[in-house]
Amino acid sequence: METLYIYLLKASGLIALFYLAYYFLLRKETFFTVNRFFLLAGLGTAVVLPLFYITKIVWVTPTPLTFPISELPMQEVAPEETFEINWYLSAIAIYIVGSALFFIKFGMDYWSLNRVLYKTKAQQQADFKLIDVQEKIAPFSYFNTIVFNSSLYSPSELQSILEHEKVHSEQHHTIDVLIIRFFSIVFWFNPFIWLYQRALLQNLEFIADNEATKRLDDKKTYQMALLKITTHENCVALTNHFYQSLIKKRIVMLNKNQSKKWNSWKYALILPALIAFVFIFQIKVLAQEKTVTHTTSSKTTTEDIILVIDKNTSDAKLKQEAQLLKDQHGINLKISKVKRNANQEITGIKVQFDDKNGNKGTNQVDSDSPISPITFIKSTDSKGKSSIGFYTGKANPKGKINKRIVLNSSDDEESNFAFSFSDDEEDLTPPDAPSVPDVEDTPDAPDAPNVPKVQIQKRVIVTRSKNGEKPIVYINGKKVDVNMEELNSKLDPNSIERMDVYKGDISIEKYGDDGKNGVIAITTKDGRTEVNVNKIIKRAQADVERSLNDRENMQTEMERARKEIELSKIEMQKAKAEIEKAKQEILNAKKEIEKAKAESQKKQKI
Repeated sequence: METLYIYLLKASGLIALFYLAYYFLLRKETFFTVNRFFLLAGLGTAVVLPLFYITKIVWVTPTPLTFPISELPMQEVAPEETFEINWYLSAIAIYIVGSALFFIKFGMDYWSLNRVLYKTKAQQQADFKLIDVQEKIAPFSYFNTIVFNSSLYSPSELQSILEHEKVHSEQHHTIDVLIIRFFSIVFWFNPFIWLYQRALLQNLEFIADNEATKRLDDKKTYQMALLKITTHENCVALTNHFYQSLIKKRIVMLNKNQSKKWNSWKYALILPALIAFVFIFQIKVLAQEKTVTHTTSSKTTTEDIILVIDKNTSDAKLKQEAQLLKDQHGINLKISKVKRNANQEITGIKVQFDDKNGNKGTNQVDSDSPISPITFIKSTDSKGKSSIGFYTGKANPKGKINKRIVLNSSDDEESNFAFSFSDDEEDLTPPDAPSVPDVEDTPDAPDAPNVPKVQIQKRVIVTRSKNGEKPIVYINGKKVDVNMEELNSKLDPNSIERMDVYKGDISIEKYGDDGKNGVIAITTKDGRTEVNVNKIIKRAQADVERSLNDRENMQTEMERARKEIELSKIEMQKAKAEIEKAKQEILNAKKEIEKAKAESQKKQKI
């Protein structure tokens, strides 16, 4: 619904743009046929242009989340029972009701039209159907059917009327009438659509008047016929009327000199406005993260960690990850000979893999100590060719890997911490973890010198312990009273020299009661324990400035809308004044006609 709302606003703006261009630049020109297609093009542009966007891609450097949303404590708040008006839904409801009413009005007009068309038998004359009715209605045409009351006019007047309506029929003006009626149903809320409708129908009359007078010998007789038809104000909707209320303008246009051809440059002025509309409203900005690459042997490659198996990975997790590798990367992973100790930690495992590109490898570990993490990497070169490799222990890949390494990935042990940090070849295991020798690869595995090294951005990702408490944080040996959210937002990752995670008996032995829920010990490069709040202050200032800018933009748009509404009111007042003036002129013309008739009758008596 929101997309429809934005579309209607953009289309309404384009309708207003074309109407204002016509009103200020073209309405006084005699390029009637070109004006017709200009107005129709405006309606087509209003429908089509908001549907197309120019996509602009902005490349941004990926920023890792320092604290995952899934780890944030969730607190359910009982909703307060308050009555609030949903103005958005109310506006949609009003729009639908308005459109429905105008559609019903359209249906009633169509029914009235058919009553007239099928009440009297039509007479075929060349390509036209002529219907001579008895009702006192203004002559009109509907496609190739022309309706009139011949008893109301003299032969010369009837000839003028028929030539006028034949022009409407030959140039298919009924299609224009139906199109503008459809737009008035859809955009009824836009005041400019009604002005647009009036301008389009009036221009059709200019075309018919201009072409009809070219076929007639006496232009003055044609103008007198226009004045006479003003007394027949019963017009049928959805048709081209011979009678229109702005008779004065039609007569003025009939007697106006033809516009000079060089004035046609005015039509081109709409193009800069349309281009500005596209650049302001129709550019869709897409943010894409940069893929971190590195060069090896003059070839650009990208690397992603696709699987990590550590000592705490459960059998169910092993099966699940193997299925994901097959579904997402086309890698067949076979895991066998899994051995666990009393703590259900993996001490032995055999991993075999192969893919559709012919890459394959085997890694087998059999020890009394828990295994070091086994990390699988998928590398893709500049030609799109991919290869698979893995490393264990300290054999870290080179370059930045865009996914974190999870050392403890057990799903059933809530007390474990998930953390990741390293600098170049720094060991990824906690300082107090049991020493595990590096495992040598089998002949099928990649050679150690060819395995790239990893550099992963420092960050802390901590889960709650079983009792729901967070671990204690020490910075440079000093206990810091700060929660993890504040630590992640205020501590600069680049200032970290070392980070140690303690848990279980080791944590309690080293830190006493503070260590029962675990301890994170951070050593900074400068040795300070204060956290940097400048980052938070700058971020808050940026948010305030952004909010102020949004408010100024909103005020500017509101002021612009207010001016457009005032302009519309002024135009409507001018239109009313012209209508009153035209009515007065019509009355004066009627008086002159009556006076002429009286003088004629007086002369006949004499």
